[in-house]
Amino acid sequence: MTPSVATESPAPTFLSSKAASIHPFAPLSASEIKLASALIRGEWPGKTELQFKVITLEEPAKANVIPVLEAEAKGETFSPPERRAFVNYYLRNTVSVST
Repeated sequence: MTPSVATESPAPTFLSSKAASIHPFAPLSASEIKLASALIRGEWPGKTELQFKVITLEEPAKANVIPVLEAEAKGETFSPPERRAFVNYYLRNTVSVST
């Protein structure tokens, strides 16, 4: 196995929330995962080999979720907080870094 360097995107990957019915804590959909990986791949030169270890929901801050949960409990419509993906990946064929 070739050593690799663990990297994380410098800033969260933002995923637009298309439907107000998406719960703030719902897992990322397949299309959101594809979008997050495409955004990361787009930041590297074309021949860079990436290995994604984790692509998951970065949960919103509690302060941003409380109004949504209160509205949901009352049966009101709500606008969910912006969805973000937490992405952890490796650059293949790179030298490992010791800490």
